[in-house]
This record gives sequence, structure tokens and C-alpha cells, in this order.
Amino acid sequence: MAGKTIIHGGGQIDGYIQTNSIEAVLASLASGERQIELDCVKLADGFALAHDEAERRFYGVEKKFASITQDEFQRLRVFERFNPVTFDMVERLLEILPDTKIIIDAKFPDFQFPDFLQFLTRRHGSLLDRLYYQVYRREWVDFCRPFGIRKVVIALWKHYDSDPYSDEAYDFARYAASELDALGVSVRWKIPGKQVENLHREGMTRLADLADVYFHGQDISLCREKELLDAGVNFFSSYSLGGLPDRFDAKSYKKKYADLAHLSDIGAGCHYLEFGVREGRAI
Repeated sequence: MAGKTIIHGGGQIDGYIQTNSIEAVLASLASGERQIELDCVKLADGFALAHDEAERRFYGVEKKFASITQDEFQRLRVFERFNPVTFDMVERLLEILPDTKIIIDAKFPDFQFPDFLQFLTRRHGSLLDRLYYQVYRREWVDFCRPFGIRKVVIALWKHYDSDPYSDEAYDFARYAASELDALGVSVRWKIPGKQVENLHREGMTRLADLADVYFHGQDISLCREKELLDAGVNFFSSYSLGGLPDRFDAKSYKKKYADLAHLSDIGAGCHYLEFGVREGRAI
């Protein structure tokens, strides 16, 4: 059975990734994806869906998100071309496509999670029990209870980077899975500074008994990622092969560019999504 994908940061659009943009989300949905992760940051007067530490690089502004108001944020454009996803859009999306799962990756300190839930309660109450929240430690699980939240992804990478398969990490994951409805457990592809892939380490089996394990932060080629996905490994990924244009033909693409002749058909499709679009390669 093929693996499952949670599309990271809304997915790719025109060769750009992690834009958390309306255009990227719509492209991912059009590709058939139904599990989409969006990043969330704290603003001066609320919260917004955006990648952290991306103010200058993505939005071309010098101010930090903590100094930007919600009104100011909605006037920004990602790379001067894409529109940020709004909570209003997410509400409409879940009304139209109720089978879609939106996963929130909180890019703010632990103590602000209750503030975020209060923000949703006041401004977007219909989302509160429809979103999936990455929870990073026991306190986050306990924060969910008063708000009636049950849908989560158990994240073993923020506070458990030193070893997501440790007994301490497993105890947290087991507690979260017993208290809430876990869509999955997220684990880094490798422990920072180590070379061994977590896929091949002892400890994955007992996590997989709790919920589906999804890997992220993979430093592997997109082609290998998709081959592993086809073999049953789950990933957070910025790319969907369903995003290839209908007119794309792998063999023609490889024939047109001699430097790609050695690629498999899957490899050619991955190359086009990851590099070809940005390089302006014709198909």
C-alpha cells in the first residue's frame, strides 16, 4: 500500500514552496491532496498563516511578524505574486471540501498556544474543532482539553530532536494518543547532526502502533522520497506528483534535455516539479 502525504506549507506553486498561499493550497487540492499543513505565526494583534522568520525573504518587509497587524499582513504578498491564506478561506474550504484535513504547525512559543485557541474561539469558532493541531509536549495536550479539541498530530521534533524514539518521547506520544485523536506522529528524517535515517532505526514500530508515522525534513532527493512513498512510507512533503501538468510526458522531457536522460520516468516528473519549473524548462 502506498504511503500518505501531508503537504507542507500549502504545497508548491510555480516552483516555490512553503508559501502558505491561497494559490499553493488550491494547486494542492487540484492535485488530489487532502491533507495540507499550514504554518501559523503570532502577529501584533492576532495570528496569521505564514512561515516563521520569512518576513524579508518571503514578504519583502523589514518588520517582524510580532510587530505586524492583521490588517497589514493581509496587504502583503508572498514573493510579490501570491496571496496569503486566511482563516476565512480555510473556513470556506472546509465547508466545500469537508474531507480535507488542515494541520496547523505552530511557529510560536508554547505559552502562546492557549492564546491561539482563544483567538480561534473569538474570531473563527467553526475552525476550533475542525483543524488538526501539531502538539509538541504534554502541556499542549492538556491545553486542548478545555477547548474540546481532539484532532492532533503528535510532533516529536520540537522538544524531542535529540531522539524521537527515546522512552521520554514515546511516553509523551502514548499519552497524547490516549487523550486525543491522533492523525499521525511526525518525526524528523534524521536526528540533527546524525547520519542514520530514522526510518531504519529501532523504535519506529512502537510509534507506528500508536498512529501513522510521517517523516519530514528529509534531505533526500524528491525522486527517492516518492519511491519510498510508493513503498508505503508516509511523508510531510512540499510536492505532489498530481501537480504535474496533463501535457507532461516524462520520456519527451528526458529526450529534450540530455542532462536528464539517465532519470527514471518518476525522476523526470520529480525534476520538473522541483527544478524544471523554476529553470523555465519547456515541456
